[in-house]
Amino acid sequence: MAGEINETLKDKYEKTQKDFEKKIRRHRRAILYRIVIGIAIVVALIASAYYNYRKMVYTDTDVLRSVSYPEASNARYVRFGNNILRYSQDGASAFNIADDMIWNETFEMQNPIVDTCLDYVAIGDYMGTTIYIYNSAGLQGTIDTSTPLKRFCVSGNGNVAVVLEDNEVTWVKLYDVNGTNIASDRTTMSKSGYPVCIDISEDGVLLAVSYLFVDSGVMSTSVAYYNFGAVGQNEVDNLVSGYNYSGTVVSYVSFINSDTSFAVGDNMFSIFKGADKPESVFEKELEKEVYSVFHNENMIALVYEDEEGENKYIAEVYDDKGNIVTTQGFDMDYGNISLYKDIMIIYNSDAWQIYNMSGLKKFDGGFERSAVAVFPEDSRTRYLVLYGDGMEEVKLK
Repeated sequence: MAGEINETLKDKYEKTQKDFEKKIRRHRRAILYRIVIGIAIVVALIASAYYNYRKMVYTDTDVLRSVSYPEASNARYVRFGNNILRYSQDGASAFNIADDMIWNETFEMQNPIVDTCLDYVAIGDYMGTTIYIYNSAGLQGTIDTSTPLKRFCVSGNGNVAVVLEDNEVTWVKLYDVNGTNIASDRTTMSKSGYPVCIDISEDGVLLAVSYLFVDSGVMSTSVAYYNFGAVGQNEVDNLVSGYNYSGTVVSYVSFINSDTSFAVGDNMFSIFKGADKPESVFEKELEKEVYSVFHNENMIALVYEDEEGENKYIAEVYDDKGNIVTTQGFDMDYGNISLYKDIMIIYNSDAWQIYNMSGLKKFDGGFERSAVAVFPEDSRTRYLVLYGDGMEEVKLK
């Protein structure tokens, strides 16, 4: 009898345990279903919001805030890092998006040249002999070149590559942020050619140079890559790769991110990949002359005069592999074009337009006074409009 009771109690316990486990499983499934449904709802809301944004067209702007600056003749603006640089012949100042002053410097330059990369900015006078290197903390170094500078570029660690004129000789030199000369290359038209354009990678290791030379009476170009890191130490003159373009003048070379660069000539467009030894991964023969070139960290825009179409200009936007993202016609006589995420901002001193990469014109409007620059904020509907004497934060509506 006792054995039967024990068996009954055991059966009841096992049944209760199984029922309890079933309830736990049902509870877990219910929680999982709620989580999945919640995630699906959030994803659907985000997708719907993004879809609506892509289709949204704006007709006006609201001024959210306005800031006044001392009037500066020919004031210009560039972005560096999360900050903005305002510069003119009389000096430069840096401030953040909230308009907090970071630093202010005075100088006298006839024709100031500025280049930026990540948090660094370099400022020098065309045909001058001094370059100032700044970041968000202020002045980091000064370069004295002794011979007149034609052009320069700065890396994300403050290294600066410079093209210097010295009578019939042209120098390409690399300096660190402290102004120390790291490397030098003496060039002539008869030796290696004339350095038309240069650019340096974000880490300051790779240097791209476009050399113009004459080959059997034909103007040609060589695009050379130098590596000043460990990989380049084993190469003659640190030259790790190079490409010749016969009958072509390559007037533009630039890095767009840490391992991608590109070159544009009067009849060609090439993209190179590689953080150590760049290799050509895309090349296109151009049938029309490129009017201007713009890029961000993952897209490149080539602008042509639209001689046969219904627009005045046409912009071809490529990704970093050479795929065409969009082809956009427009009529505005632009001063600048900015690529940001999935939009293209076209503007001059009087008006601005915004297109998405699907070809939709999202905004077409004017400025109340002469504008110098337009910078997008993280929000796709908020922009900073810069003037010679101030700034406005505006929101599309």
